[in-house]
Amino acid sequence: MANPNMFLSAPIAGQSLTVEPGNVPWEQPPQYTTLDEVVNFYSDKMSDPEIVLDLLDLLKRDIPILTIVNTLTKSSLMQGYHYVDVGFLVTPILVEMIKTIAELNDVTYVISAEEKQNKGRVDPRVIQELIEDMKKETTDAPIPEAEKPSAKGLMARGDK
Repeated sequence: MANPNMFLSAPIAGQSLTVEPGNVPWEQPPQYTTLDEVVNFYSDKMSDPEIVLDLLDLLKRDIPILTIVNTLTKSSLMQGYHYVDVGFLVTPILVEMIKTIAELNDVTYVISAEEKQNKGRVDPRVIQELIEDMKKETTDAPIPEAEKPSAKGLMARGDK
């Protein structure tokens, strides 16, 4: 249950408009403005062995690569490393970088949440075709007559 005093310590509506602008990182000019600078920034980050191990751990837990990339870019945006538009432009590059890291380490990965949901599902059209093929096979082949099992036991009737 939520702490009742938590609501009393929340900021007052409009309080952010009363402080000096530029006190938070996202209100400052970013450190990297071009796509090349941002790609180099992320490449340096991805070459750190600790970050690679953390990435592989996330991928082993079936967390989609797009979720990881979106988290990275939004976090870097809030810390003032780059603009939003450069974050969108670097997203496919980061996806390919993480896919390469996963493939080099023989780790299976999921690209998106939709792919994760559809994993293991079979297209209904394929199922319908298989059912139709099985019906054709069963109608073409003669059905062998089953042998009657002989009755055994104390209460069994004798063969006549």
